[in-house]
Amino acid sequence: MKLKLISICAYLLVFFSSCDTKKDFEEETKKYFIKYYGEDGDQEAVDMVVNGDTVMILVNTTTPGNSQRILLIKTDLDGNVLRQNKLGNGKDSQGRAISEIAQDIEPTADGNYLVLSNMYRGIDAATNEDLYDFKVIKINANGDSIGGMEFGNNDGKWTTQYIHSITPLSDGGFVVTGNSTDETIAVDPGLPPPDQEDMFSIGFKNDFKTIAWTTLELGTPIGTTGEHFGSGIKVFEASSNRYIIFSYSDRQLLGATDFESNFEVMTFSGNGIPLGFADNSGKETSDEILASVAKVPSILGGGYYEFGTSIPLNASSNVGQLYFCKRYDDLSKKNEGTVSSVSGQFTAVSVTPCVVSEGYLLIANEKTTAGTTIRLIKTNLDSEEVWSVNMGSFDKTSKGACAVELPDGRILVLGTIELETQDKVGLMKVNAQGEFL
Repeated sequence: MKLKLISICAYLLVFFSSCDTKKDFEEETKKYFIKYYGEDGDQEAVDMVVNGDTVMILVNTTTPGNSQRILLIKTDLDGNVLRQNKLGNGKDSQGRAISEIAQDIEPTADGNYLVLSNMYRGIDAATNEDLYDFKVIKINANGDSIGGMEFGNNDGKWTTQYIHSITPLSDGGFVVTGNSTDETIAVDPGLPPPDQEDMFSIGFKNDFKTIAWTTLELGTPIGTTGEHFGSGIKVFEASSNRYIIFSYSDRQLLGATDFESNFEVMTFSGNGIPLGFADNSGKETSDEILASVAKVPSILGGGYYEFGTSIPLNASSNVGQLYFCKRYDDLSKKNEGTVSSVSGQFTAVSVTPCVVSEGYLLIANEKTTAGTTIRLIKTNLDSEEVWSVNMGSFDKTSKGACAVELPDGRILVLGTIELETQDKVGLMKVNAQGEFL
């Protein structure tokens, strides 16, 4: 299938020259557009939530002379900015300077949102490792902070933790999952290479303070050893007392002779007790690094879709083929493998189900000689490529964040676009084939 390259600058030139009147231009820019957002300095697109006729965009911003902060941009579906504001003041609750790394934004049942960020505190002089705590901010529909919390070292038990996602729960609480380089969290396998990070998840009650449960080491099965590296990626609430965590790790499987990373799925109870593992997914000759997981709507058959990168063992980079695993609601595997007909060297970013066109939107960053471009891929329900496009320029760096199919079939794509001197957030609206037509 022929790959289409969308050059953002070239598109703008053609678009402007092809409009006959101001009215025509204004109408066309509402249908399909590229719009940039930000301020002085560099901005990085992180995530977005489309809620009715508005879009909430989560951004990392770094202005000259200042540490990294969280920026929220609220737009309408035509990309017009309705509000833009920063969260926090570059300090933690004790007044210490921090650099914040926005990570995730999720809607809650009461019409608000939870914003997750990791707070970078510097380097541990004893271990030479980065030190992170995390913060959760609850915001209303306008982007105003209405509560939240900071999580430090868990009463001296942990040195550092890095969170990948947050999941609001039906009782008003939430759960986070990620990894920690603190080797006291889980047992070191005792075999080379040295233990690097261990996965975990933490459930919080609706007061934003009380820990309901903590899951560590994720119930290593009898007869296997722990992992050298791994991370929780996403937790789903299956019921009020049953949760599903999707992760990856190089845990040594039964009968295996070496350590290699696979997608892992485990269920656990409301008090953090492991209930069991589902079958791992991945190839024996590579490391599969999970990037994103989506709950598939029942209208598309239900289940879960895992998306990540398959990297050759002992590779010197983090790029490879795109890998997926589709599971039924009971977590048994329907199918898995590399995304067919998509060639190149990639880092997987995100997956989103498409109800209108019945399939999935995949976002990946494709390696070029000078940087990366955004690859937007549309697949059918069997994960076979329908079409794909590259967004960006091969002589600069563009990075994808996520994509959403709108009710009319058009697609919103969020990414970071390198301009001449700065990085800016780019919001792109394309048609159902990924084109500005």
